[in-house]
Amino acid sequence: MTTEVVILNRGAVAIAADSAVTLGSPGRKIYNTANKLFPLSTVEPVAVMVYGAGSLCSIPWETVIKEHRRQLAETAFDTVEEYAISLIAYLSTLVPHVSRQEQWERVEMIARWELDMARRSVENAVEDALTKGNPFADQQVRTAILDRLSARIRQLQQHDVIDGLSASVAGKEVSAAIKEWSGFVDEALAGLPTDSEIRRRARVLIRTSLRVARQSPWGSGVVVVGFGTDQLFPALSQYIVDGVVANRVRAWKVKDVRIGKEHSAGIYPFAQRDMVATFMDGVSPEYRLALKEFVDTTIETFTRFFSEQVQSSLTADDHADLLVEMGEARAIVIGDFQMRLDNYLKDQNSDPIMSIVGSLPKEELAEMAETLVNLRPFNQRVTPGEEPAGGPMNFASFQRRVTPEEETVGGPIDLAVISKGDGLVWIKRKHYFVPELNPRYFGRDRAT
Repeated sequence: MTTEVVILNRGAVAIAADSAVTLGSPGRKIYNTANKLFPLSTVEPVAVMVYGAGSLCSIPWETVIKEHRRQLAETAFDTVEEYAISLIAYLSTLVPHVSRQEQWERVEMIARWELDMARRSVENAVEDALTKGNPFADQQVRTAILDRLSARIRQLQQHDVIDGLSASVAGKEVSAAIKEWSGFVDEALAGLPTDSEIRRRARVLIRTSLRVARQSPWGSGVVVVGFGTDQLFPALSQYIVDGVVANRVRAWKVKDVRIGKEHSAGIYPFAQRDMVATFMDGVSPEYRLALKEFVDTTIETFTRFFSEQVQSSLTADDHADLLVEMGEARAIVIGDFQMRLDNYLKDQNSDPIMSIVGSLPKEELAEMAETLVNLRPFNQRVTPGEEPAGGPMNFASFQRRVTPEEETVGGPIDLAVISKGDGLVWIKRKHYFVPELNPRYFGRDRAT
């Protein structure tokens, strides 16, 4: 994992990225030496930042980006969006370097991931029913499996389809990657009953998962940010790139952001976003979710109690109508509560912050970006000597130090500021070598 932040206003962009990278699973090893931030153009102030998987299949992102930059040479685009489109299009030229075996392994990984989620969901439902004294019969377990697979298919179908990945293409890829489908499904759903219909629906699920713009755990985020030739204000384009399937790059756009007259500033965290969200809203996302669930549960308890009290005095039809009306009222109340909470937090926290960010000079933008990256989660340990600027005994760093979670965010922070006039300026940049011993590197860098 990682944490990265982009802060934009009309004058400049500040970009900060940590250096943590997680390799291998199980028995994961975490290193704090990864490069995630790179200049993308030699002629315009544009940079690219990556998060998630450190490579496109077996090709490191650093190699991908620097090769694309070399091929661009002095080519310039009018907008940041065009730079991002050019980079994503370039990925297709690398497909010959990704073997079919590697592509099939990705298909199998996604299939195991999807079926494992289905299995765990059904197991939780079975365990919950057993705890309540209503154990599932075999037929109920089978129905639960089919329902879970169908629900996931419907969920995936809400996402856009990736260009070139039709149902027939995805189906052929599943057949090529997993020769013994029956045995594969039986193994993935170990402990649960399977039959021909379950296996058929599982195949539909995997085929759908391959086709749609839904990120797997092995995908990468790609963020292109800066100024195009015709842009006086900065812009940002975010894509997800999730491997190669059937000789096609699974890539799709997440969003474009343009700073201008109407939109004067923006703060965009990537990968681990919880702490930045907490800073912007004043409360953690988990607390907001817990609060909403608490209100919902309270209303549900009240409506159930009320319906039981009045049931004896109503006809069956009137009682059924009452339940429907209370259900609709419950949804309205929860929606209104969520809207009021969002508006309150926006008025009290994020709006005042954004009003200041819109006028911050470059130096302050850079300091803010670095500080936000240092806002590691409260359950995140901090390596001694890497405490944030607030000091080793502030509450957050103390709580992180005494919890056992992996240090998935950390290491030196790479920090850069991009402006129209000055281009990309490194504020902090780590090197894997001693700079004083490598003057030729910096000479080449200046020439680039």
